[in-house]
Amino acid sequence: MAGGLPFGIRLEENLAKECYEEAGISKELAKKAKPTSIISYWYEYSLGGKEDIIFCYDLELSKDFKPICTDGEVEEFILMPIKEVAEIVKNKWRFKPNCNLVIIDFLVRWGYIKPEDKDYIDIVKGLRR
Repeated sequence: MAGGLPFGIRLEENLAKECYEEAGISKELAKKAKPTSIISYWYEYSLGGKEDIIFCYDLELSKDFKPICTDGEVEEFILMPIKEVAEIVKNKWRFKPNCNLVIIDFLVRWGYIKPEDKDYIDIVKGLRR
């Protein structure tokens, strides 16, 4: 789930709000999300640029969980093997750039991208600017 952090809202509140809006995840289930890392990056666009920070969480869902977008922001949900997701991030740009960063962070933390892999240090450093 993703979303900006509005002023005056705690991270946990925003996490629950975004989980519900984007996937129909209940507050009770969202409370089980575990904070895992922070990604920071600089995003350049035509009018300049901005620094952004992403707070990452892991939330394990049951196999029978069916996400439902409640705010219209998510186009579709597709369950696919993690190796296929990694291949898409490596060779194509099907996901939004900041989503790619979250996926790469997950792949590093869960050992799919290993210290012995080419460019490992640059990849990890690139997640935290």
